Amino acid sequence: MNWPLYRLETAPILGTEGNRGLWYNRFFNGYGADWKIPEDGKRQWVSDNARSAAGQREVLQAQALRQLALVTALGGRGAVFATDWHFASGLGLPHPVENGLAWHHTLGVPYLAGSGVKGLVKAWVEVWDESLNEPDKARRLVDWFGTTEQAGGFRFFDALPVEPVTLAADVMTPHMAKWYEQGDKIEDEHREPDKVPADWHDPVPVPFLVVKNAKLLFGVAPRHPKFAEELPQVFAALRQALDWLGAGAKTAAGYGRMVEDEGAAASLREKAEQAKEQEDDRKRSPEQRALRVLQRRFEVDRERGVRDVSGELINQTNQLLKDGLNWPAPDRAELAALAETIYSYVGWGAKKKDRKEKIAALRG
Repeated sequence: MNWPLYRLETAPILGTEGNRGLWYNRFFNGYGADWKIPEDGKRQWVSDNARSAAGQREVLQAQALRQLALVTALGGRGAVFATDWHFASGLGLPHPVENGLAWHHTLGVPYLAGSGVKGLVKAWVEVWDESLNEPDKARRLVDWFGTTEQAGGFRFFDALPVEPVTLAADVMTPHMAKWYEQGDKIEDEHREPDKVPADWHDPVPVPFLVVKNAKLLFGVAPRHPKFAEELPQVFAALRQALDWLGAGAKTAAGYGRMVEDEGAAASLREKAEQAKEQEDDRKRSPEQRALRVLQRRFEVDRERGVRDVSGELINQTNQLLKDGLNWPAPDRAELAALAETIYSYVGWGAKKKDRKEKIAALRG
């Protein structure tokens, strides 16, 4: 008996940092000795892959921050939507278990391609948005989505998970598989009853992998500044399409519905601002970094109404007045102005004359 080579040893296991999408698509090991899949092989493969979340949190967060920065730089905006129930995209892709799933090649997570996002919004505008009259609808279809001769006014980015994705095993039960596969090849319906669409056929369970829980970052940016004012309308259409139509496959069964998660989006924007601040801080000189730290300390105390003449703010200021004498002239001038502002707020104290002399020395 000839066995497939991988039957000679224990089946490999995906590592904790492995690419779940690559593993699911390329490492199916459920074939038998005759290169046929046993009765339970498909279900077992789907169930095994549904046990663990897909994606690494740090990698997904980093990618989300990069994409959000790109969208923002292009004058667009991003929003996070969370799945309300199951989500699946790319079920028609070829796979040994009969139903595939659209995986991001490098992140190893299910996602919704930008073309799918664009198609979803266009479907809402073209078919379902009852608030538009025909002239407005026609204009919006051309301006937003373009024609075969010209590009549309907006760029639709891939919708990518911002955190690991929870997977689940689901099952569909088609009753007329032969009709779907060979219905166009029927020569005699009386001799080929298994290919005829009828209610006497038994259901055939087909397992497939779906997304159970995910939060996706959607991004849209205007291709030209003149379209920027319509960006809120684009996101309104996206929000309604995800709420009423759903994205991906099997939307008629309730798949693909998503609701906006403003908290997740706010958290992502905050992290993006922190990342930008860290990058800007890295580019600053040591003097500018010291000034930035002092400025932040002052802003915190002022917001809290703190005026402590012997507190950390004054201690930092006094120390910089000593260290700053050797700074470049522009930085000394900035330090002098900031120190004056701080002392005016907190109070000059008993050493007012000495402190004013040090500030004057900074200014040369």
